Amino acid sequence: MSITGFERMTDHLLRSVLFADILRKGEDKVQRRIIEAFKGELDFTQLDKLMISSAAWEHVTALDIVPQVVFAHPDILRANPTTSLYYRGMALLSQKRVGQAAASVTNWEDGSRKTPIRHDAAQKVACLYNAMISSIIEGSSDWTLDNGYRNVLATMGISLDGMYRNRIGQMAEDLVKNRIASWLKGKELIAPDCPEEGPYLLPDDTLMRYGSEPDIDFVRRNRLIATIEIKGGRDPAGALERLGAMTKSFAETPPDCVNFLVAGVITPEMQSRLNAMGNVKVYLLDEIAQDGKRWDDFMSEVFHYTIRVT
Repeated sequence: MSITGFERMTDHLLRSVLFADILRKGEDKVQRRIIEAFKGELDFTQLDKLMISSAAWEHVTALDIVPQVVFAHPDILRANPTTSLYYRGMALLSQKRVGQAAASVTNWEDGSRKTPIRHDAAQKVACLYNAMISSIIEGSSDWTLDNGYRNVLATMGISLDGMYRNRIGQMAEDLVKNRIASWLKGKELIAPDCPEEGPYLLPDDTLMRYGSEPDIDFVRRNRLIATIEIKGGRDPAGALERLGAMTKSFAETPPDCVNFLVAGVITPEMQSRLNAMGNVKVYLLDEIAQDGKRWDDFMSEVFHYTIRVT
């Protein structure tokens, strides 16, 4: 995404774009087709061992629905771990809740798990899903499979918040890094033989490196002289957690190092702690992204007064 595109995109629009992307990929439909095509023999004879209520079972079978399209079975989860996404959606459960109550399913659903799933873990997760699905079905006198599909989409929408926060943070980091590099190139302050992605050699033997913790650092003759941390998340609830990560990074810098923070949001408590630290210069992401004068002030503070290469 271009810098201009990022600056103009509102939070509401970004959420819409991310959710549209989820729907376009149709992961819920992919997993449902895998479940429908499963050829193995599934034993549903002992409903209590799978935490399926008899009332919910009777309701589903009366609708002539294939049981595994509604109720999770450990054999399907073990054979196709990604189907957890579908059943978890039917049960209206978050990954975090499943992890707390049964087993972590993150690497089941993203396809990154390399080792087979133990039967006891699959059994525990399936029972959790079925208990919740049974409760949902029993709580609705006219439950249909379409209701279950809507639950899957609703759960995906809830999980969008976490994805949104992660994406915002990465986009903010990319925005600042790309714009700084562009600004330096425009001023012809980057040595011509530097790789496109850095590190960048600036005047006076100053090396600007992009990384993480800190996101940007400046080294001159083997001495760290400045760092920039970019914490673009806008969720106030996570502000102190982001501050904690930044504080840890800054604590490892030399006493005379100048540290900059570009933040998506500053809460009163966060500001109080920053004031107590005393060695951090703070800028708001929206201000430097959308206000030309504020961006110029930021560049001047970093490269004229601190790095002293302009």
